[in-house]
Amino acid sequence: MRDAHLAHNRARIAELAARFIAEHGISDYAQAKRKAARSLGLPDGHGLPSNDEIDAALVYRQSLYEPEEQAALLLALRQQALAVMRVFEHFAPCLTGAVASGAVSDHSLIELDIAMDSSKDFEQFLINRNIEFKVRDKGGRMAYLIYSEPTDVLVRINPGEAHHGSSAPRSRLDLRQLQKLVPAASAGSSTSASYNPEH
Repeated sequence: MRDAHLAHNRARIAELAARFIAEHGISDYAQAKRKAARSLGLPDGHGLPSNDEIDAALVYRQSLYEPEEQAALLLALRQQALAVMRVFEHFAPCLTGAVASGAVSDHSLIELDIAMDSSKDFEQFLINRNIEFKVRDKGGRMAYLIYSEPTDVLVRINPGEAHHGSSAPRSRLDLRQLQKLVPAASAGSSTSASYNPEH
């Protein structure tokens, strides 16, 4: 009985957290979960849903309310991600986050992980290409926010094999895997080929 009650509460938190992410642009899943738990009058320190559960709630919510818009948004973001990853192909980027999992909203960023011990080579690459960026610290990891259209790109630098640890992202797609998900006719379209970072 207790397990059923906990599962019910996890589902309620996941549903409300998905709503916060979709409607209010909260990108931090932990923050969305804690806010949802507090809003429901539940403890926010334990028994919270996993990120996968939040993603599942997001996808379900979007399939109910705006399936066609959701499909179009996901395709557009994946086309842009494909173009971005081709620009950064030398660094073997992996697509992570909402665009990889499919749980996108109007507030989603394109999130890329690059495994390298030093960020200097990547930063020099951006400078040489005149790509405008801001340096961010994401949980102790170096990250670059790159201004782009239609959505911005967040590139995290993971020293060594850190991205395989316990904090590994929910979903990961390398360039070849993403190419298989983007229709061939779209891959060469103006959308996917139009990656133009703001200078």
